[in-house]
Amino acid sequence: MFIDPFVIRSINRSELRKRILMYLDEIYPSPTYLSEIARVVKSDPSNVKGALVGLGNRYNGHSSLVSLGLVEVVTEGGFKYYRLTEYGKQVVGLLRSYHSYYSKYT
Repeated sequence: MFIDPFVIRSINRSELRKRILMYLDEIYPSPTYLSEIARVVKSDPSNVKGALVGLGNRYNGHSSLVSLGLVEVVTEGGFKYYRLTEYGKQVVGLLRSYHSYYSKYT
């Protein structure tokens, strides 16, 4: 499957986006809620929301994980949960392989 270079660039520009993706990959295929993600990645819930869906001027909506197609929003009983998509799973696999390759040289 083709992975858009813009997606990789967006993830590499944000350590928070990367940590969120890695966590969602660990619990895949289970969805989880915003405050749980924030607790695990040790970040403020508003920052996590910005990384997931965008938030005003500080977080570009075009680079959000949902807009990039890496995370989907699942609504159940009036609550929003977030889950890694199949495309997101493939991107995380690529990121992990890059990390193991480049860690040999650091």
